Amino acid sequence: MNWPYLSRGDMAGIVLVAVVLALAVFALLFFPQRAEQNFGFGPGWQCVRMEQGDPICVRLADGNAPNGDARDKDASK
Repeated sequence: MNWPYLSRGDMAGIVLVAVVLALAVFALLFFPQRAEQNFGFGPGWQCVRMEQGDPICVRLADGNAPNGDARDKDASK
């Protein structure tokens, strides 16, 4: 079977696809996907993923409050 020779355009396409795939692999390996994701809540919340079902989110306690109540920082102003 005779294989056709690759043209410059074919080689450029192959190199371009290889570069895009290498960048995708690099990004996935060195920039993990939101391990600290808060599911849209503010920084005063901590969420934990569950194996089944929705994540469970709790509001962090305000250490400056006299009884440790959970409060928004904006509400205290």
